[in-house]
Amino acid sequence: MLNASPSDVDTRRELISRLTETYADVMRIRPDTVRVIVQELPRESWGVGGVTLADSGQDESLR
Repeated sequence: MLNASPSDVDTRRELISRLTETYADVMRIRPDTVRVIVQELPRESWGVGGVTLADSGQDESLR
């Protein structure tokens, strides 16, 4: 999971929990075998349409 905006610890906990539950359910596997990595990148490191999110103003729509 890549994210263009920083999130707080509680948000990441909820995201990891929900992703784990959903993935395990769909794949019919045990939740304890699912690994989730949340990687947050600065808006300057994302490009959409040839420009960075920081320059395009599109970061709000991607949250």
